[in-house]
Amino acid sequence: MEFLRNLGLFILAVAAVIINGVPQLLYAQARGFALKPAGFAYLIGGLGNLFTGSVTPISAQAETITVASVRKNLRDNVSSILLAALFIIIIGIFGGVNKISDFAGVAIISGMMSGVGLILAGVSLDMFSQDRRTSLVSIVTAIAAYAVFYNSPNKVVWTIFFSVALSTADFLFLQKRRVDMAASVEEGREYFKMSSEWRFWKKEYWKDFKPVRPRINAAVILGALSLVMLNIGANISFGGITASIAGTTQNFDHLSIINSLADFPSALFGGPPIEAIISGTAGAPWPVACGIAFMFAMGILILTGLIDRLGKYLPSQSIAGFLLVIGFALTFAPNLSVVASSDDPMSGYIALGVTAWSKNPFIGMVVGILVRYFGSYVGLV
Repeated sequence: MEFLRNLGLFILAVAAVIINGVPQLLYAQARGFALKPAGFAYLIGGLGNLFTGSVTPISAQAETITVASVRKNLRDNVSSILLAALFIIIIGIFGGVNKISDFAGVAIISGMMSGVGLILAGVSLDMFSQDRRTSLVSIVTAIAAYAVFYNSPNKVVWTIFFSVALSTADFLFLQKRRVDMAASVEEGREYFKMSSEWRFWKKEYWKDFKPVRPRINAAVILGALSLVMLNIGANISFGGITASIAGTTQNFDHLSIINSLADFPSALFGGPPIEAIISGTAGAPWPVACGIAFMFAMGILILTGLIDRLGKYLPSQSIAGFLLVIGFALTFAPNLSVVASSDDPMSGYIALGVTAWSKNPFIGMVVGILVRYFGSYVGLV
């Protein structure tokens, strides 16, 4: 009986995180990325966790997608993702993720992540302006679910599940609407409509995979550095939170390498970046296996084209509530608390403000470091 109960929670956790991932992938499509190539990223992530025993799964996340697509030029965005992945693999191989974190300091890393939390909450508010009713249902439900399940180790699972499920149900059955993916794409961005062919042994299937030729310029380098800093911060923050939910520890270098290896096949064909997530699978029975099952299931759903078909039934605004909760309650507030209690809060506050203002975590971190080392000369610290 206990086994069946655990199996039920296991399946619910996988389903809940998939439900969260689908709208975020559709958000990536609205920002100009192709979907099918992301399937390879999930499969690599699953294999990586299988070999390393990492408890933190990787998936599409709005903050990384947003930072990676600040520009509307897909070629530059893809080039930044690939360059960032190369940088992080090199850093991770030499154990540099923790070293970079130590050099920047807790205050600056936490300040940068607080700024990213505000960016994420801002995306939620942008969604509200796009579709007020769906976003409002999602936001109210997410806040209510988070409050009700606050003391539950599965609060993230329930917050995702209820906010997305209820707002989607309202959209489909009460509003009687369907998503027009082409219309939801932001002006100036390309829309990748995947073919319905799912048989990978057919030539038609592979026509969806169109390589994007990378290039190097100043915008690409700055974008790559921004993604490097964001991924390092996210891997340390989200990986640490997910590991703590599972009652274990996370090797951040392993997580960074897995994350970056997964980005290569996705970005090469115009797909979105994939990053570490705060995952409800960590609160489920057998958390490592649960995360792996989620990534393999997601990879198969994407590569068979099912995600694209589900697109018309899952409005991207259904994640507005979860984005607000994860952005404010799980990212901004706890990291701000760390900054306030640190030995060098001013540099953390500066990193927070600059990150939120510029929407560039790299700039936020650099300014924070400069303030820490040179702020005393101008009276800031």
